[in-house]
Amino acid sequence: MSLALSSRWYPDFNEGVRVAKKEGKLVLLYFYEEGCNFCKYMEDVVFVDPKVSELMERAFVVVPIDVEDIPSELDRRFRAFGTPTFMVYDPKKDKLIMQVFGLQETDEFLEVLNSACRKGKVKGC
Repeated sequence: MSLALSSRWYPDFNEGVRVAKKEGKLVLLYFYEEGCNFCKYMEDVVFVDPKVSELMERAFVVVPIDVEDIPSELDRRFRAFGTPTFMVYDPKKDKLIMQVFGLQETDEFLEVLNSACRKGKVKGC
């Protein structure tokens, strides 16, 4: 996976949470694995769609997590059971507010992000 998808991707969970708190954003945890065709589709088609990437940049800090190399504390805490899995974490409340599993088409993923924005009451949405 290329972390060049966005400058707002933080491979370190704690750093991502710190930045999200500071900027008033939500954390989008993206659980993926190499060789996952659905993950590749999300990266090559959905994440790069201008509407999706703009909303992700404005309201989220993305933390990509390779399920083949997940730190044990994150594995125990979040428990992704397949890829791709998306979890939205509210750093101010220290809790998950949404979890979605599987391939999402662009419009579906936009609705997931917008729903997370409403639940998290993020100003940037």
